[in-house]
Amino acid sequence: MKHVIALFAIVAVVFCVAVRAVDDVQLLQFTNDNNVDGSYQFAYEQSDGQKREEKGELKQVEGAEEPVLSVSGSYEYTDPNGQRYRVDYVADEKGYRPTVTKL
Repeated sequence: MKHVIALFAIVAVVFCVAVRAVDDVQLLQFTNDNNVDGSYQFAYEQSDGQKREEKGELKQVEGAEEPVLSVSGSYEYTDPNGQRYRVDYVADEKGYRPTVTKL
């Protein structure tokens, strides 16, 4: 499961970068917190309008020997045609569940 989540994160970042490669994009905001209990959260916003936020926590799941990583978050981007999108997602023991919204 951790590999699936890590792979999704990499694909999402590559996709966002490939959508709009602009040399003068600036980082406007960035936060990153990693906690000793395994939970984390991060967020960033760029001058080209891309945004991403994510949080993760370990949770006990019935039938699992160890805690499961539960991740939720969202990202926003503009496609090459100028259409803006927001993707909200949850990834946990039930799989990856995105919801895409045109803004």
